[in-house]
Amino acid sequence: MIKKNELHLLTSRWKLIILIGTILITGFISINLANYFVSSNAIRSALIKNELPLTSNNIYSEIQASLLRPIYISSMMANDTFLKDWVDEGEKDLNKISKYLAEIQNKYAVASTFLVSARTNRYYHSDGVLKTVSKKVPKDSWFFTMESHVGNYRVEVDNNEANRNHLTIFINHKLYDYNGNYTGVAGLGLDVVSVATMIDRYKDSYQRNVYFIDRNGEIKSHPEKSLIDKVNIQKMPGIEAVAKEILNGKTGFLTYENELGTILLSYRYIPELNWFLLVEQTENKALRPIRQALCSNLLISAGITLLVLLISSFTIHRFQLQLEAMAKSDKLTGLVNRQYFDVLFAHALDNIGRHTTGLSLALFDLDNFKKINDSRGHLAGDRILRSIALLAKEHIRKSDIIARWGGDEFVILFQKCDAETAHRLMDKISERITCSFDESETAIPVSISVGIAEYESGDTCETLLARADKLMYEVKRTRKQKN
Repeated sequence: MIKKNELHLLTSRWKLIILIGTILITGFISINLANYFVSSNAIRSALIKNELPLTSNNIYSEIQASLLRPIYISSMMANDTFLKDWVDEGEKDLNKISKYLAEIQNKYAVASTFLVSARTNRYYHSDGVLKTVSKKVPKDSWFFTMESHVGNYRVEVDNNEANRNHLTIFINHKLYDYNGNYTGVAGLGLDVVSVATMIDRYKDSYQRNVYFIDRNGEIKSHPEKSLIDKVNIQKMPGIEAVAKEILNGKTGFLTYENELGTILLSYRYIPELNWFLLVEQTENKALRPIRQALCSNLLISAGITLLVLLISSFTIHRFQLQLEAMAKSDKLTGLVNRQYFDVLFAHALDNIGRHTTGLSLALFDLDNFKKINDSRGHLAGDRILRSIALLAKEHIRKSDIIARWGGDEFVILFQKCDAETAHRLMDKISERITCSFDESETAIPVSISVGIAEYESGDTCETLLARADKLMYEVKRTRKQKN
C-alpha cells in the first residue's frame, strides 16, 4: 500500500511536470513561430516592394549615368569641325581620319570609335576602312534607319565587327555639315564587359543575381558567362513559367520555383539598351537570418524550459515532501500521526501474513497530564509531550513504530516481538521517562500508564488497540486504588 501511494505521488508529480513542460514548450514554439512568420512576411514584403525594385532602379540609374559620358563624347565628335571638314572635303586622307578616331579611342578609353559616311557608305574606324555598308545587309540596317530616327543619337547593342564581334554598346550620333545636311553617323562603342563588371559588383554588394536579356529572351549578360547568348529564359527551368509575362511587360515583380526553391524576381525594360534587367533573390537566402534566429530562439527556449522544469521538479519534490511529512507526522512531537500509523499498521499486518513473526502493540498515556497543564500551563505540557516522544523514540528498535495517537496518548507497534518482550521494552521506557523529569519543574511526578496487546489471528488495528486501551485503563485503576 505504501508503494502504491508513493507510485501515485510520483505519477502525479510527473504529470504536473509534463503539463508545465507542455505549456512552456507550446508557448515558446507558438511565440517564436508567430514572430518568424511575421518577420518572414515583413522581409518578403520589403524585398517585393522596396529592395529588389530599388536594386533595379540603382542599376538602371548607373547604366544611364555610364551612358552620359559616351553620349557626350559622340556629340562632341559629331560637332567637331575637323570631322565635318574632312567629310566635306571628300574623305580624301584616310590616314587623318584613322588617326583622329584612334586618338579619341585612346583618350577616352572606349572600345572603339567610328564614322560612317552617308555619301560613300564607308565605315571608318581607327585602323582604316572596315567595310562599305549596304541596305542589302540586315546587319547594316541600323545605319539606313538612323537618318529618320527621332533625336540626334541612338544607343544600340550589337556585335563589334572591328573587335572580333564582341558584344558592344554603340552610341550612334548623327553627323551634319555646316548647312545642316545629314552626312553620316559618328560615334563610339562600349564593351559590354563593363556592364558585366557592374553586374558582378551588384551581385557581391546585394547578394542577388543580376542579368540582362534581350527582347527575345536571350541572355545577353550574366554572372555565369556560359549562359550568355546560349540560353533563352523561355526554355530555362523555372523561369520559363513567367518568361512570356516578362517579355510582354515593362516592369514588375514575379515569383517562380526552381531547384533552389522560391525565387523572387524584379524586372524592368531598359529602353536605352533594348534589354530587360532582371534582379533575382532566393527566398531561402533572404530568410536565412531569421531562420537562424528562430533556431537560436528555440534553443534558448528549450534551455529555459529545461531550467524551469528542473526548478519546478525540485520545488514540487520539496513541497511534496513537506506535504507528505505534514500528512504523516504529528506537528507537535514529530512522530508518526494517527492517519499514517493506520497505513504502517496495514503494511505490518501484510508482513504477518507472509512471516511467522509476532506483533505487539503498546498504548500509553501520561498520568495526571491535565493537572500538569493546569499548574504549569499548556506550553509546559507541550514541552513534556515533546520530551516524552523523543525519549520513547530513542529507546525503541529501528523496526518499531511510534505514533502520537492523540492528546497525551502514544502508541508503539513492536514488530517481531511478543507481549513479554514488549513489556520489558516498555518498562525501560517508563523508567526512563520517570527519571528524566525533575518534580520541581513539573510540580507533579511524571509517569505513564501502559497497555500492551499481542496480535492474534484475525486482529485488526481497532481490535488490537481496543485490547491495549482496556489494559491501559486497568493499570490506571489499579494505581488509583493503591493510592
